[in-house]
Amino acid sequence: MSTPYCQPFWFSEAVAQEGGPSATPLQGNIRTDVCIVGGGYTGLWTAIQLKLKKPDLEVVIVDKGLCGSGASGRNGGCMLTWSTKYLSLKRLYGEQEAIRLVRASEDALVQIRDFCLKYGIEAQVRLDGTLYTATNSAQLGSMDPVIAELNKAAHQ
Repeated sequence: MSTPYCQPFWFSEAVAQEGGPSATPLQGNIRTDVCIVGGGYTGLWTAIQLKLKKPDLEVVIVDKGLCGSGASGRNGGCMLTWSTKYLSLKRLYGEQEAIRLVRASEDALVQIRDFCLKYGIEAQVRLDGTLYTATNSAQLGSMDPVIAELNKAAHQ
């Protein structure tokens, strides 16, 4: 038995404001320079960046539903950096690459905000930081090692 899909309020509101879904199911064969599978934040931002850098590039996004209706749409509209993943990134890729990836993820949020401002997109983007809380005693202090390492990396 599957759980029925519940579309987030903000997504339902956006679709209604735009006059309903305009996605056309893929039929037959298509030819394109780049095919992006998944129309969440990452897929959409990748398509935008490709078109900005090379406007003549043919880019197609394939998604099982409407773009933005998957996990990116169910997170309350939050865009998060990779800061909390710093220790894992450091272990997997080394300190310098982990620092580069976290800084790139931070820069991406600024770029998205600036893009929305430049093109008049009413996305209500705010770069206010993130609040992590403990909901039980086992979680108390769990972010301390990450914060200590991020502070250390910030001074390099």
